[in-house]
Amino acid sequence: MSENAIDLSPFCMRARGFLAQGRTEDAFDLYGDVLKVDPDNALAYADRGTAYAMLKKFDFALHDLERAFALGYGEASAYSTAGTIYFELKQFDKALGCFAKAVDLDPSYPLTYYNRSSVLVQLGKTQSAMGSEWSYQDLVDT
Repeated sequence: MSENAIDLSPFCMRARGFLAQGRTEDAFDLYGDVLKVDPDNALAYADRGTAYAMLKKFDFALHDLERAFALGYGEASAYSTAGTIYFELKQFDKALGCFAKAVDLDPSYPLTYYNRSSVLVQLGKTQSAMGSEWSYQDLVDT
């Protein structure tokens, strides 16, 4: 976004409000409008991807989240959401990679640890799931 561009984040916040009210169609319409005005709006992609994830529309969710990441979006919650989708799709290495990125971005974001532990338990790495210190590379190599 150039320095002369309009800040469209209030529209994304309004779309979040629509989602909270169960007005999903209105939210998606508003995200679409934001992306028409600014096709590189990382926040709109991240938010819309999260909304798709809540609806279990994983292909759409991952498309939008990956676009947001490519545009430089770096919020732990978005990476945690992507990790959760990959977990549900049983793509455990990708899930762990997303959770590792989320921890790097915000070590205090609690859902990351819970969801990462779910992946580790699924992989039979119960001891690692209970520990606080771990290396992503150690987990995927064993």
